[in-house]
Amino acid sequence: MGTVRQKRAAKNTNKNTRRTADRHRKRVTIHGNSIIKANWDKKLTLRQNYEKLGLLTSLNGESGGREKKMPDPKPTAANNSTEPKELKELTEDDIEEIKKSLGPGEGLIQRDDDGNVVRIIVGEQKTHDEILDAEVAPVEAKTDVVRALEAQAANAFHREKHQSEFETDWIQKLINKHGEDYKAMFWDKELNVYQQTAAQLKKKCQKYVNKK
Repeated sequence: MGTVRQKRAAKNTNKNTRRTADRHRKRVTIHGNSIIKANWDKKLTLRQNYEKLGLLTSLNGESGGREKKMPDPKPTAANNSTEPKELKELTEDDIEEIKKSLGPGEGLIQRDDDGNVVRIIVGEQKTHDEILDAEVAPVEAKTDVVRALEAQAANAFHREKHQSEFETDWIQKLINKHGEDYKAMFWDKELNVYQQTAAQLKKKCQKYVNKK
């Protein structure tokens, strides 16, 4: 049994699957940046457009993995640039630089000519202040779109924030009491009421001193 409409739908096997697929397709409309809008290809997916423009879809990396078209070349003695110096050539400054280049939980093993382990250099966990103070190495733009975006950002209007009279008075009290000891400023519960980090206090004090 069934209604007339159900019987007619059961007989009709020519379903419009194209219309159904188009209905579920996620259409991306660019409302923001004019450079991205001018170079956007509506026939490509969001990920394909971002790869073509030289942008990232997520700053937190990718999940799920991606297919490799070519296997990674095996490291050889000629192209292995991460090979450390000889043990006798390493100074304490070199070791500290190596520690900074290694991430937390990563290590570098040094061996002698017989293959015996002589030293293990382990990467250290960076503090929050060290991460904020670290200089970000500039990356060369790989596409014309990225270069145009960088030029647009460089010519954008930046509103400079001025320190208020209350803030300058507060910073002067911190400097009079602790000098350039920003960690002591951080632990000063009486003056550092808002619990700003040592890096934030350093930035505010340097801005105050440069404006004087």
